[in-house]
Amino acid sequence: MRQMNTLCLNWQLTALPPATSDPALVPSTLAPHSGQHEAQLPPADDARWLPARVPGGVLQALLEAGAIPDPFYAQNETQVAWVGESDWLYRTEFSAETLTPGERAELCFDGLDTFARVWLNGQLILESDNMFVPQRIDVSGLLKSENTLSILFGSAWHAGRELQAAHGGPQPLWNGDASRLHVRKAQYHYGWDWGPKLIDAGPWREIRLERFVARIAEVQPYTSLSDDFRWATVDVRAQLAGNHQGATLRLTLIGPAGETLGEHHAPAAELVERTFVLEEPQLWYPHTLGEQPLYRLVAELLSDGGPLDARDVRFGVRDIQIRQEPVAGQAGRSFTVVVNGQESFIGGANWIPGDSLLGRMTPQRYRAGVAAARAANLGMLRVWGGGIYEDDSFYTACDELGVLVWQDFMFACGLYPAHPAFVESVRQEAVANVLRLRPHPCLAVWTGNNEDYQIAYSQGRYHAELAPEDESAMPARVIYERLLPAVLAEHDPGRYYQPGSPFQGEDPDDVTLGDRHTWDVWGRDARPARDYRELGGRFVSEFGLAAAPHPDTLRSVLPPGEWRWDSPSFLSHLRAEQGLERLQKYAAPYGPLPESLDDFIYVTQLAQSEALDCAYRIWRRGWGVPGGRAVSGALVWQLNDCWPVTSWALIDSAERPKPAYYAVRRALEPLTVSLWPMEGGGAELWALNAHAQARQLTLELCAFAPDGTPLPAERRAASLAPNACTELGIFAPPGEGTVIGARLLDGGGTVLARATLFPESGQARAADPGLHFERVGKRLHVRANRPARGVWLDLPDLPDNMLDLLPGEVRELDAPALPDTFEARFWGGVQQVVLAESLVTGD
Repeated sequence: MRQMNTLCLNWQLTALPPATSDPALVPSTLAPHSGQHEAQLPPADDARWLPARVPGGVLQALLEAGAIPDPFYAQNETQVAWVGESDWLYRTEFSAETLTPGERAELCFDGLDTFARVWLNGQLILESDNMFVPQRIDVSGLLKSENTLSILFGSAWHAGRELQAAHGGPQPLWNGDASRLHVRKAQYHYGWDWGPKLIDAGPWREIRLERFVARIAEVQPYTSLSDDFRWATVDVRAQLAGNHQGATLRLTLIGPAGETLGEHHAPAAELVERTFVLEEPQLWYPHTLGEQPLYRLVAELLSDGGPLDARDVRFGVRDIQIRQEPVAGQAGRSFTVVVNGQESFIGGANWIPGDSLLGRMTPQRYRAGVAAARAANLGMLRVWGGGIYEDDSFYTACDELGVLVWQDFMFACGLYPAHPAFVESVRQEAVANVLRLRPHPCLAVWTGNNEDYQIAYSQGRYHAELAPEDESAMPARVIYERLLPAVLAEHDPGRYYQPGSPFQGEDPDDVTLGDRHTWDVWGRDARPARDYRELGGRFVSEFGLAAAPHPDTLRSVLPPGEWRWDSPSFLSHLRAEQGLERLQKYAAPYGPLPESLDDFIYVTQLAQSEALDCAYRIWRRGWGVPGGRAVSGALVWQLNDCWPVTSWALIDSAERPKPAYYAVRRALEPLTVSLWPMEGGGAELWALNAHAQARQLTLELCAFAPDGTPLPAERRAASLAPNACTELGIFAPPGEGTVIGARLLDGGGTVLARATLFPESGQARAADPGLHFERVGKRLHVRANRPARGVWLDLPDLPDNMLDLLPGEVRELDAPALPDTFEARFWGGVQQVVLAESLVTGD
């Protein structure tokens, strides 16, 4: 049986700084070695070695050893820049048993970041220059009973500069240093407008020793559904390696409940292909549409002497299409995700790497992130092209929790080269990651890059009428339009692919075709959030508004004396271009600029919450009816952060949801009612019913003067079409500065959806809305005497927060671990809440 021994223990590392490093910044215990280390294994000095975690990176190892300060704290990032400018030597020792006759041994490196030379027992066995390409090396003739494995990681910073000089010099880009375009490593390591410049290195994924006579190199299930979804075929393709002569490959298909659905036996060969047929298959859906049944394909390589190898692959049966068809009454075509024949509006988010130190990401952290997305009614996560092809545990969580994945290839915001060595490296990268990811039913879309066409267009270097081979001003078109489609045609046929995001053919800002990155709000001209009404797109794959993280997250990185929004450390954790100016601009409508950082944090979060709520509601209105899908989805930038920072994220790096997280969750409920201000007063009304059935409901409308005096109310019947937006007319109560509320109720009087419309800035601001809080068993009851806007309760794990409250209603929140005191903020003030004893002892 194939044996796999992970080599993750007893690793050490030491620095080999090149002459360009500043020796004053290098700890004395990591002083430079003498001698040339470019061509051969450098000498070692036991006094200079530090323990290293594998998988992991240099920065994590140095931090855990106390050799560097926390790069996230204050402005320490600049104090660790020497790490990325140095070369690093890793080593470990391991034992190995003697190989049996016919057995071979291979060292497997699932990820080396990035310029790596590997020695086994002093013999150079591997040179690698792509972080995203796994490597497998036959070491049968080199293995001993006691072995030394050494890996030298060259400085990506210096190597990138050398490659840049050799291939035409710096090229246009957004974010980071232009040398990153020549280095196949996580591009965000070079710094981004939400992340630090921390150029890491190291064995970032698993290293193991495999021993086998024969093995299953690859097994892939390719599913296809009939037009009526009543039956499916599962075409299995298995590739074998080693001496499999006389062996048998057994393929077993197992259903979601663990039942055996079919079995095939075939003589072992280099390539084995078989087909299963499923009648009435259980279909996989995103959580917004249905359940997530998963099948298993078990492949076993058997010989007379016993099992040689086994693989177990989970997959789902589903059909995902991108429907692009005319939109009634409008130019262009739709961009609608269709799962198993069902159209749905896709609300989602962009996903960036969860930590600048990737070795700290765990399956638990990945699952928590995906679970948080699902809990916010997000149906898709876009894995952004400046990060990494994520860990298997991320995609497994998406499979199990029903979250679709839009997957970029790892190119972002630049004009990349396309010389032969680079193209070949990308080909290997694409093949490896397509084969690894393609069985996951969550995977819906492949995209060639992030914003590369957009930057080329802005530079006058993209000409859609030219063939990619003739576009010398944008050489990487041959990658996006030739290489990647060819890899997908061979290994993942049928999955939707487009060359870039955004991509509409010619103008990346076209709102009538393809996907669009809508940065007219916050970016570009920093237009007000209400302009989202005219700034949509057929599918908005990026948009957002930045806000500060939770105060406790900021406190973890701001030194004493810097608790100010203009302090050097606060500004160093705000990377957006014109970031402070933009924060102040979007805070201005809520009143005078706050002096205290706590108040400033809150008002940025209120602005973000209301902007994202506005965007999702107006774009879901554009979902319209079948044949009129003017807007079919929106992915907010971004779900998560990689360090403590003021950014566009919904959840900060300490995994604390910002207020906007709750606003987005409410805006993406399957049933919503929405209000939009009319010029001169009053509101337009509409409802979105994402269910497949029509609904007969009651619409309640209310209004209040700024002092809380109730104005005439209305009740109307509301007949909501299935999977559509239904217009509900207008509501125009008398007076100025009026606050309007709308609620949808079922026949029993249960509130199914609500919305509140406050007047434009500077009006209806109640310094004291008269908030009342009561503990009732394991619930918190909240009410207000006057309209209360943006009530934020500084409590963890609440099911809802950042509430708009109207007189006469009580909001009940599950709060099983409710403390006796907490802080409540609202537009206009803050309240220290002291709760009395529970009013009831049950529930």
